[in-house]
Amino acid sequence: MVTRQEAAKELLKRRSIRKSLTEWVRYCGFEPAKHHRLVIDKLEAVASGDIARLAIFMPPGSAKSTYASILFPPWLLAHLDTCNIIAASHTTELAEKWGRRVRNLISEHSKTLGIGLSDDSQAAGRWALTSGSEYYAAGVGTGIAGFRARLGIIDDPIRSRQDADSELIRDRIWDWYINDFRTRLVPGASEVLIQTRWHEDDLAGRALNHSQWDVVSLPAI
Repeated sequence: MVTRQEAAKELLKRRSIRKSLTEWVRYCGFEPAKHHRLVIDKLEAVASGDIARLAIFMPPGSAKSTYASILFPPWLLAHLDTCNIIAASHTTELAEKWGRRVRNLISEHSKTLGIGLSDDSQAAGRWALTSGSEYYAAGVGTGIAGFRARLGIIDDPIRSRQDADSELIRDRIWDWYINDFRTRLVPGASEVLIQTRWHEDDLAGRALNHSQWDVVSLPAI
């Protein structure tokens, strides 16, 4: 039988997790390194509305996707009353992989987060919460119809250096970003762009010249 003191302690723990992204990350079994703590601080600023556009440039294998595309969305959905999210990557398959992991974290820790999946949320690519928030996974270059988001995440929009070196592919990605992705964001929505830089004229390079961004750039040493 749970005592009143134990129940109060558990309640405080849940409140701490919903308030602090760092506590949520640790609850999920990760101990953030110094560069991860920097990313966490910036993501919390996105959640609070202090940062409208956040660009994270880090080398492969630095866990940028783990923190920004997998751990951040469940916490954000618990932190805010309602928040529709578009999450895109260079292929629909990869975007749905992130979506599946986000959905599974919510399913596993719904009591701690204080949110739950709606009964019909079986697909990895598009699902909803009982609160009305929705998540949509999309491949870069695919149409995003009938969905409006408060947060747009793009994680690794370019598949390889070979694609990055192709002006045609870079133009296609930019056209999709301007005419599909950006048009699906509601006024005042936030954006998070996560990628390894492959080319000066990649999506990140063009986006930085197009709008004001808060940038976290950590090169490999």
